[in-house]
Amino acid sequence: MSIFGIDAQAAVSSKLHLNLFNDGRFVVVVDGIRYNDVGGTLAIHNLRAGTHQVKIVEVFGRQGRGRGQNAGREVLYNGSVNIPFRSAVFARLTDNYNLRVTEVKQLNPPVRQRPVYRDNHRRNGPTYGNRGGNRGYNAFISTKQQMRRASFDRNKLAIAKQFVRSSRPTSAEVSQLMNLMAFDKTKLELAKFSYGFVVDPFNFRQVRRSLTFDSSVRQLDRFIANQQTAPRNNRNRRRR
Repeated sequence: MSIFGIDAQAAVSSKLHLNLFNDGRFVVVVDGIRYNDVGGTLAIHNLRAGTHQVKIVEVFGRQGRGRGQNAGREVLYNGSVNIPFRSAVFARLTDNYNLRVTEVKQLNPPVRQRPVYRDNHRRNGPTYGNRGGNRGYNAFISTKQQMRRASFDRNKLAIAKQFVRSSRPTSAEVSQLMNLMAFDKTKLELAKFSYGFVVDPFNFRQVRRSLTFDSSVRQLDRFIANQQTAPRNNRNRRRR
């Protein structure tokens, strides 16, 4: 890339962030390039502007989402997505297997003789939810490592809350932290605590897949519904 200079870099500066189901393993093929063993998320950098072909295949077996004991594959999506020039496109796989674009962010042009992570850190601060570059990503990885070393769910919960409070994570990240816990009680507590901090509350229902029991899922659904209606109820009380 450096051979052709900054103008050539700008031509392939777009990104695609895919948000998949957190309880599955996938093979993703973008424009013929294969990405194996993909978990809940996949970020693809250095894409040119235009239409890109995307194929998402779930590989399932004993860890699959309830489709039986024998290993197999299922094509969940085979279509295209449009990537604008110098943009970050965020898309999620819906429950009915469509690829829905949830956000498109215009990216700043490359900065000459300045590391990108420093520029991001200066503008946005150190938090991961505000896209604080490598520092935020490292904080998330460090949090998962600390939780794996912790012996009890209560300790894991304290570690996770500290990260959520300081870093404003995505819903997918919260779901990954919940998967490191053993009991639904603490998973549900983390989910409720995190709702007010995540940068994408419109995606928050995906954390339900990290809960084991239907009763826990129902509790979380009621909690989200109450949080969404609370502002309207408060306005009605003020009018009275």
